[in-house]
Amino acid sequence: MAVLPIFNEEKHLLSVLHLLRPRVDYLVCVNDGSSDGSREILCAFSRKDQSLFLVDLKLNSGMAGALKQGFLFVLYLRDQGIVSNTDIVVTLDADGQHKPEYIPELVRYMLKKKVDVVLTKRDFSVYPRYKIWGNRFLTFTNSVLSGHRYQDVESGLRLLQVRTLPTILSFYTGIKYSCAQEIALITARAKFRIDNQFLVKIAYYRAGTTVLDGFIVLTLSLWCFGRMLLGAKEKFEVPSEMNQKALRYFKEKGKRPQ
Repeated sequence: MAVLPIFNEEKHLLSVLHLLRPRVDYLVCVNDGSSDGSREILCAFSRKDQSLFLVDLKLNSGMAGALKQGFLFVLYLRDQGIVSNTDIVVTLDADGQHKPEYIPELVRYMLKKKVDVVLTKRDFSVYPRYKIWGNRFLTFTNSVLSGHRYQDVESGLRLLQVRTLPTILSFYTGIKYSCAQEIALITARAKFRIDNQFLVKIAYYRAGTTVLDGFIVLTLSLWCFGRMLLGAKEKFEVPSEMNQKALRYFKEKGKRPQ
């Protein structure tokens, strides 16, 4: 299943959904307080294809916050017996930068490597030089803090086993763009098996983060590192009822995602 955070992506969203749908069993789409037509696109798609589940946030919580809500929904499905700990969650951006065409090959790669996490490594040929150096700095600092030698820690196209999510959420702050750094740091220090060698091409470069965002990400990485050293876990609670449509759909179909 795919977890897709969405904020004002009406330009790209429908094409991303059409590309994703044949390549995953189910879509968990987190509308992060969009003010454009993204929510309407999701609702219309959901009416035609009940494999899409909408987590609708009224206020914008940022990429990391939206991803957290998507992970909580996946754990809700696990607690209902719909998914298992060994099922695979794909995360990617909704703006069309990531190519869903990679997903089947990534799943085969993950199974072959017998790892818990596959974090893709991007081809930076379409990126400006300052972004490349910024990525190298954040990748280096995360490698030092996590003890795992990463190649590209900021890539948003990743595969995770469901069983990694409770550990991630136990130390995850989920502020602005902290998701990539925190997920990489937590999974490595928790001794999950990680692969960061799969090279992917990016459809196009989209500017968005700033130097200040990079500073915030680095600060949150250090905060996450310190809490892991101290064993100071974040409290998170999986709601007992998140989306009754999900339960109705799975009961009618009599099956669960692979």
